Amino acid sequence: MAFVHVQAWKDAYRGLVPDAVLDGRSVERSKEMWERDIPHGGVWVGLSGDEVVGFACVGPSREPDAEHELYAIYVLASAYNTGLGFALASAALAGKTDVGLWVFEDNPRARRFYERFGFHTTGQAKTETIGGTTLNELRYRLTTGLPSHQ
Repeated sequence: MAFVHVQAWKDAYRGLVPDAVLDGRSVERSKEMWERDIPHGGVWVGLSGDEVVGFACVGPSREPDAEHELYAIYVLASAYNTGLGFALASAALAGKTDVGLWVFEDNPRARRFYERFGFHTTGQAKTETIGGTTLNELRYRLTTGLPSHQ
């Protein structure tokens, strides 16, 4: 899972997050972070054979306006357009009707994914500075449950 986390960041955020930050990401540090944080939420893992190729993590919202938060959903580039992301999100969000998340404004692939899933922008925005680069993030919410078609 830590490898997927690091590699997915490199694939998804190259050109958005500074290369030095992406190239400096460590599987070992990611592993330590996930070992520390997994107990605070549920994690769903997608496999291809015996290999982890994606995951989704959801838990209590860190924002007061939603019950749940989708903390992360990542798949390796080799699993793009296979339906794995939708399957992971469907499993992680099953039964939840009030879910929030933050997404980089300049990440149209992720934004389209969330919008197809039924999430909508709330108008909330914040900035995050990563490696000296300031990135805008937008708040999305899902308040009606999962769509019946995906």
